[in-house]
Amino acid sequence: MDFYPNKRSEKMETAAMILGIVSLTTCSCLYISIVCGALAIILALLSKGGENTMGSRAKIGLGLGIAGLVLTILLYAFAFAVAIETYGSLEGILRAYCDMYGFDFEELYGDLF
Repeated sequence: MDFYPNKRSEKMETAAMILGIVSLTTCSCLYISIVCGALAIILALLSKGGENTMGSRAKIGLGLGIAGLVLTILLYAFAFAVAIETYGSLEGILRAYCDMYGFDFEELYGDLF
């Protein structure tokens, strides 16, 4: 007879693991990866249900969620750094964007700043 029932939520553990996998596999899709990674971390932490330790699926979900978030942030920071290196500044990126799509740079720059 079990006097102390398991307070952990197995469904939250499973959801955290699945969302962690989705976050890691979609790290090049900014919005999906950030949302799924954050939800994986939250669900993994909430799955403890008052216990001091997490289940194995929650630990895996937490690790994958963190890895997905970190990889996404690093990927987009690297892409931004390459764009700044290529075009020289944010203004250079905007000029290239305007040239590519046929906008007037002075009008766009005046609207933004």
